[in-house]
Amino acid sequence: MNETPAHGAPDGATPGAGPAPSLRAYLGLYSAGFVGREDMIATVAAWPFEPEEGLDEGHPEPTHQDNTLSVVSAARLLGQLTREDVAEIQRRIDLRADGGAGGGAERRP
Repeated sequence: MNETPAHGAPDGATPGAGPAPSLRAYLGLYSAGFVGREDMIATVAAWPFEPEEGLDEGHPEPTHQDNTLSVVSAARLLGQLTREDVAEIQRRIDLRADGGAGGGAERRP
């Protein structure tokens, strides 16, 4: 079972620290009203995104990965996030000290 942070930077993102938290599950908590908007934006903008693996044109979201920028895009399409949410997340990602999404992830949302 994937763990999800209540707020702030995700825990368990370092090797050997247990299962990686699930961005998909975290956004589900947000859309269900368990996480406030500001906490969600700050958390997602600081998320340690994984590079996307095995993309298939017929299946654009890697269903076996829960921590990619495609998950943010899918949340927008599913109505879990607004256009303004995604724009603010992207703005904060762009301002991060590491200069972007990190982990080799490309800008998608």
